[in-house]
Amino acid sequence: MSERQSERKQRRIIEEAERHFLTLGLRAASVDQIAAAAGVSKVTLYKHYGSKDDLFVECVRRITDRHFLELEAAVADQTSAADRLAAVFAHNIESRSRYRPAFIRDMMGIPHIWDRVRVFRQTKAEALITSILESGIETGEFRDMHLGHTTRLVMSFGEAVPRLYPYDDQQEAERFLQSLYGFLTGALTYR
Repeated sequence: MSERQSERKQRRIIEEAERHFLTLGLRAASVDQIAAAAGVSKVTLYKHYGSKDDLFVECVRRITDRHFLELEAAVADQTSAADRLAAVFAHNIESRSRYRPAFIRDMMGIPHIWDRVRVFRQTKAEALITSILESGIETGEFRDMHLGHTTRLVMSFGEAVPRLYPYDDQQEAERFLQSLYGFLTGALTYR
């Protein structure tokens, strides 16, 4: 098999895996279904991705990369630190509606999966939140604060959300996130 054919198979596997995982979550998605939808055997799937968990983690990495590209574009359009922070919050609310509850629960609620995904996601989030907070302090929009502690505090809400988040009612979920983000913004600003 040529390298190009192998790359095409790998791309089909990851695309079908994302589709299945986003729809069903990790637990309910079947490797048999993913392989069949990608037009490959299970052996080929496992050759490229050692396990179903490995495939799921790779999908989450790809989704995270896209999420942060979109997020960076939304933030870049804003002129003030408070508006950049609001854009982060608004983007997170909007993007939550794209993901089924099973996907979010499995990503954040299965400890051995979350342990593998957390570092990757947190590295990207920490850099973005720190830069927004830092610019807000410099311009006087935000209170003077310890950047590292405040960044970790803001990010810790992201880990707490899955335990509190009303998954089954989209409108209630959006109201919940708006309340959380309103609270955080109020705590950081002089308003």
